[in-house]
Amino acid sequence: MTVIRCPGLLNCDVVEVPHGLRLLAADGRSYLLRGLSADRLAEGPLPAPLAHALDRLGLLRAGPTRTVAVVGSGRLAIDVAEALRGVPGTVVAELSDDPATERPGGSWQLMEDHSPSRLTPDLVVICPTDPLGLRPVLQLCRERRVPAMMAWCGPAYAWSGPVLTASRPGCQNCLDMAMARRDPLWLATAAGLTGAASCWAGRSWIAGQVAGLVAAGCDEAAWAQPTWASWTPRGHSSAPLDPHPECWWCCQSGPAPVRAESECSAVSSSAA
Repeated sequence: MTVIRCPGLLNCDVVEVPHGLRLLAADGRSYLLRGLSADRLAEGPLPAPLAHALDRLGLLRAGPTRTVAVVGSGRLAIDVAEALRGVPGTVVAELSDDPATERPGGSWQLMEDHSPSRLTPDLVVICPTDPLGLRPVLQLCRERRVPAMMAWCGPAYAWSGPVLTASRPGCQNCLDMAMARRDPLWLATAAGLTGAASCWAGRSWIAGQVAGLVAAGCDEAAWAQPTWASWTPRGHSSAPLDPHPECWWCCQSGPAPVRAESECSAVSSSAA
């Protein structure tokens, strides 16, 4: 029998058994996790219900706390918030983008408060119900120098955009412009997708992407390279995003490198 000493975020030893893992608490108690392997335990965020249960039992390490705000009123925002609760040390604030829809944290306009106690999360995840929605929230985050990213899911397509930071160019506006360059009818296509139902598989993929990003670290060093990712029923991919030379956001945050035409075409093609 091999004892694994306090792997990952666990504050207890672990033994692999035929049916899963046995957690050996310091007080002599033990708990069986059926169907869970040591490799899966080390892969990344735990399912939120399991993380909550282990935390209540005192079996998780105490780590740095970070606050992530999830803005949105659709099913995607709910799934992302639930996945983030499975990342130890993460406090999730659920904010509504619609006055008619209640969320536990209230409205996203709380971040507009000018008092010293205003909400200033480590990351804002914006989940609009249409591909071009909630850009005012992104603009507010830019003005407040709060890192933010967008994620959207439709009936058969989903994407998560780059993290907007104040320290480097490459943002959601660059991605929007790349999509529009690739497809002159992109604005009309996006308008036609307004309010479209999201699919479960796409939402699950985005929730995993965001949880993995937060688990890797909520700091600008982890986001030094702007990247975006997309999903379809045929598969998923991620790619670095070059700053668009005509993006006014990036021009204000710093000089954007001039790209060759071939580079611009490659980004535009992958964006569609």
